[in-house]
Amino acid sequence: MKTPTPRDGRAGVPEARQHHTTDLFPGSLPAAPVPILPRPGTVKDAALAAIVAGKVTQADFRRSWRLAAYVDELVDDGWAVCSDWITLPGWRDPIKRYWIDLQDPATRAAVAAYKAQSGQAGFVAPELLGWIVLAAVAGLMLLGGA
Repeated sequence: MKTPTPRDGRAGVPEARQHHTTDLFPGSLPAAPVPILPRPGTVKDAALAAIVAGKVTQADFRRSWRLAAYVDELVDDGWAVCSDWITLPGWRDPIKRYWIDLQDPATRAAVAAYKAQSGQAGFVAPELLGWIVLAAVAGLMLLGGA
């Protein structure tokens, strides 16, 4: 019996397959769970506020030494959280860095609701305020000169 030769001429190399899976009935999928907001004033609420504000590590989070546990609870509550391992100067071992995944539609909507609830909606970073004023003045000068 003859052994068939691969198409690309390399023996023992499996064929590259394209796996494109799509759902045939997207309307039948269950709705994505809406993330649960933690009670205000709790450590879980502080952890959520920290990862919503930006990337945070245990070294940055001073409220508790159990940031990973609270992030796991947030994930269990439906929040989409991203993480990676980083090495900080002065630390022997790598530690995890967490941030909120705004690509997830349910999480993005929950972050907007969380910011509105906690009074962060419409917040402008102080370091950007000068650039906004400069852009407004430049815009008025361009409109006034035309």
